[in-house]
Amino acid sequence: METLLDFLQLSAEETRALREYAPALLARADVASKAFEAQARALLGRGEMLEALGEDALASLLELHGAHYRELLAPHYTPELQQRMLETGKLFHTWGLGPLWIMTMSSGFAADFELFAAGMSLQQRRPLMGALYKRLRRDEAWQLEGYRQAGDGLRRRLEQSPLRDDLTGLLNRAALDEMLPQALERSRRNGRLLALAVLDFDAFEELNLAHGRAAGDAVLRQFSQRLLRALRKTDLVARSDGDEFVLVLEAIQGMHNIAPLLERLQLDFDVPYALSDALFWQCPISMGVTLFPDDGGDAEDLVLHARCAMQQVKATKAQREFFWAFYRP
Repeated sequence: METLLDFLQLSAEETRALREYAPALLARADVASKAFEAQARALLGRGEMLEALGEDALASLLELHGAHYRELLAPHYTPELQQRMLETGKLFHTWGLGPLWIMTMSSGFAADFELFAAGMSLQQRRPLMGALYKRLRRDEAWQLEGYRQAGDGLRRRLEQSPLRDDLTGLLNRAALDEMLPQALERSRRNGRLLALAVLDFDAFEELNLAHGRAAGDAVLRQFSQRLLRALRKTDLVARSDGDEFVLVLEAIQGMHNIAPLLERLQLDFDVPYALSDALFWQCPISMGVTLFPDDGGDAEDLVLHARCAMQQVKATKAQREFFWAFYRP
């Protein structure tokens, strides 16, 4: 990192060019900010890189962009600006914007600067663009470092966290209680549906009685891995108690979006679980699904709704066509 920063120091000619053209570039700041906002809103509308970003966070992102534009043109690069870049990288991690977004923002700045310098002579253009590109690379490096620090910090907290289930490695009930209200708030803010599902085995106690607790633990671990493979990385999976699991699926368009997931789960659940090299076990699953805000209620109500739907499925398992049912008030 230090070698990179030494390499990115501005020469005297680059410093003079930056100082000379900074006022004209600053006069373009509003145009650059509006172009970036249009790009960000287009991405948000398509549900791509900014899918989980609400209006408040988007407003903060736009404010950061404007401040960064001005800071790139500051006469001197200060430790305070360096710290701001670190914090920006950490903020991107918190918002769920990957490192690619850091480079995307740098590319946007570069495109604006290239447009400004298009009519210059090579003698004028070279030191100015050299200064600007060095500033961009320096800020990008510090933002990526902040992003890395945030990721490392999160991993350390999760490794030491009481919010993880010791057996499966999934989130536990305490994590669900903490994270579900946050997911509901995002759903309200973004105007997107959220699906919550509760599911368990129909005869898990019989497994423990017949083959022992170790066999039951092996099944729960295998079952957890199947859930993680079937779901998106953004979905929340928690083991709430015993063989009961809770799924929280954000940014759902409607019930039709859940059907492919349910079909994948059905295929996965039909595969027997290995108790040993020669012994396998298979058992039906029952699952209840509820939608927010369609079914109303707070976090606790939604879990109760899904459990109610699950019990209805379980009660009709002899003649049911599907292992799931949607909550009906």
